[in-house]
Amino acid sequence: MPKKTADSSEDLALKVFSERMGEVEYTARLNAERQMLERQGERQGRGWFRFEHLWDLYGFIRRCLKLTGLWSRAHRNYFNIQVVRNEVELERLPLAFDGFTILQLSDLHTDLHPDFPIAVRRVIAPLEYDIVALTGDFRTCTFSDHSSAIAATLDLLRDVHKPRYAVLGNHDSLVKVPVMEAAGIKFLLNETEVIERGDAALYLVGIDDPNFYQSHNFEHALSGVPEDVCKVLLSHSPQTYDEAALYGVDFLLAGHTHGGQICLPGGRVIVHDHSSPRRLLSGAWREAQMQGYTSRGTGASGLPVRLNCMPEVTLHVLRCKGLSADPMP
Repeated sequence: MPKKTADSSEDLALKVFSERMGEVEYTARLNAERQMLERQGERQGRGWFRFEHLWDLYGFIRRCLKLTGLWSRAHRNYFNIQVVRNEVELERLPLAFDGFTILQLSDLHTDLHPDFPIAVRRVIAPLEYDIVALTGDFRTCTFSDHSSAIAATLDLLRDVHKPRYAVLGNHDSLVKVPVMEAAGIKFLLNETEVIERGDAALYLVGIDDPNFYQSHNFEHALSGVPEDVCKVLLSHSPQTYDEAALYGVDFLLAGHTHGGQICLPGGRVIVHDHSSPRRLLSGAWREAQMQGYTSRGTGASGLPVRLNCMPEVTLHVLRCKGLSADPMP
């Protein structure tokens, strides 16, 4: 038998992404993914829904919901995906991009339930938008095979013909990137994509997972990007809010929190992983001159349930600040 080399063929195929995301960040993520597989599910964070390797916890939650008569309602809510419209006025947005609309899908966990992809397809089919932003966590577990989640995600997006951009979350493996990019989904691995309309440009920035893998790199992502242009950031977690503001980001789109997923009445979050302040866990927010939005998530983690926290797809409509205030002729 020939001696096995240090790098598998899969690793060699992935090395092309080292330049894209930064060599240090690439190596750190790949090593962490290997360790994750070896340990078959290292705990990621401290939040309630980070214990996907402790299946008895999910069994406990399931029993509690059934004993209280809330299971059926919570399961129905999982499929009751809301369309949220968020208008954002940006000072540096070029006039040509006034009305530019981003459809955000976040935390899909598409392999959790076989009926989920078609439920999302039905919701987004009549919507009008310019691009799709997928802000991470395509897979339910953090350590399982990724193939079923990839297949379900591509099925979910099969009728979407607009440009699709994505970042990886803490549940995702770098291995999925070549497969999904071959299907037309562009990942931003500490990278920037320039979207042009005539002579005007909008800079779409994507960073790798800042939560568990901590493989994000703003300097690498913004290399060559002028300081005074309008920048929209895709970050799986909102925990990069302060750093993003310092780097001159105009608008940050995030997910990760699920808005709590199972909440008290009024959407009060019971448990979260403390990676972000409570004010950033759901909906629109602001940090200095930067605006941000944290999606409650389109899917669910661990169990196909939602309580006092509905799933969402979000239409972010970008507006030039002050344009609507101009007097009518």
